[in-house]
Amino acid sequence: MVLDQRFRGNSSVSLVNTNATRAGNFRDANATGLYMNLTNKKNTLNYALSTEGSWVMEERTKFGIEGRAGIEKLNGKHRAKAVVKFRTKDYDINDLGYSSFTNNIRYIGYYGFRYLQPKGYLNDLLLNFTFMHERRLEPDLYGQVYFNFNSSFTTRDLFRFGGGFEATPFGINDFYEPRIESRHVKVPAYHDQWLWFGTDYRKKLNVYTLVDWYKYNEEGRGRLIFEFKPAYRATDNFKLRYNLKAEFSDKEEGFVKSSGNEIVFGKRNRNTLVNSMEGDYIFNNKMAVNLALRHYYSEVEYNGLYELEPSGDLSFYSPDNGKYNTTYNSWNFDLRFSWWFAPGSQLSLLYRNAIQSYLEESNRSFTQNYNDLVSQKQLNNVSLRITYYLNFNSMKNWITSSPSRKQENRNPKTGIGI
Repeated sequence: MVLDQRFRGNSSVSLVNTNATRAGNFRDANATGLYMNLTNKKNTLNYALSTEGSWVMEERTKFGIEGRAGIEKLNGKHRAKAVVKFRTKDYDINDLGYSSFTNNIRYIGYYGFRYLQPKGYLNDLLLNFTFMHERRLEPDLYGQVYFNFNSSFTTRDLFRFGGGFEATPFGINDFYEPRIESRHVKVPAYHDQWLWFGTDYRKKLNVYTLVDWYKYNEEGRGRLIFEFKPAYRATDNFKLRYNLKAEFSDKEEGFVKSSGNEIVFGKRNRNTLVNSMEGDYIFNNKMAVNLALRHYYSEVEYNGLYELEPSGDLSFYSPDNGKYNTTYNSWNFDLRFSWWFAPGSQLSLLYRNAIQSYLEESNRSFTQNYNDLVSQKQLNNVSLRITYYLNFNSMKNWITSSPSRKQENRNPKTGIGI
């Protein structure tokens, strides 16, 4: 249920409630949110305030809160924003939506400089600076201090390029990777730098490329990400897009297993490769077909196992004998037909073919990997979805009509309604 009232142009206040009630002694849940968004008359400043409460009733009642307050400058070349938001440990809306990280508070500051009118050889320019400080709420513990700078430029020929820099100068206390409440693991400080460019998207062929490199304050530890996305518009009706993403992570540390208070981490090399291709064919302004192919491949090879200490440090546990090495593959083939048969209304017919494989070994050849994937059981799914938009004002006219309207719709000779 949503109650929303807009006022004074761009301001609003809203109340949202969702509820899941199950028969018997099963889990029940309720979430309620109150949101206030105020913009001044000149549309230059925005004030936002919101709070949400979640109640989960199972063996006991669990109550959690999420809150957010912020102020933002909306106009001009210089933009700024300050936000505080928090989630308590027991905040849980997963019966009704999705909530991820909890038990934290974040202080965020932002400054941006931009001009959106052509100047010199540039069409537009965006410079953004972000600062964030995160802490755990219960028990209180430093999480991270994070600095980010990113930029975007567009030339008069619509060639786009940019880059950025990110750093956590004091390292990170990761509260989530240990997967046990009140534990954390220390992650060394890192700096990350990236560059990207994109050619003119009006051309038949355009390309986007990204190179992103993380370097940690630990010998041999780093991560390299590469993306390549060409797109080709053969005609006004037919377009193809290809996406290649490769990620190579050396000496990363991640959760392996736990038993009681003992938590075991592993140092590992992880390589991930994602290939996807998508095509669209538009028949007319109401009908289109979309074809999407995607293959995800990830290989993990462990170098050693370590025990997580209460301080967040890792101490040597045992050498790894290949027991936890893994290779994972997934394949998806989606064919979708869409028909917009009325304003705001759509029929969508989807056929999906999916395969996945999970092996407890690594360093497999391409042929071995392919043969194992295609030998797995396939999931084939066909679904039909119809969405019809009902206009409340039109529905009222169907049910009732004024006497004068009824008179107008009568045949002047017979008096029978037309």
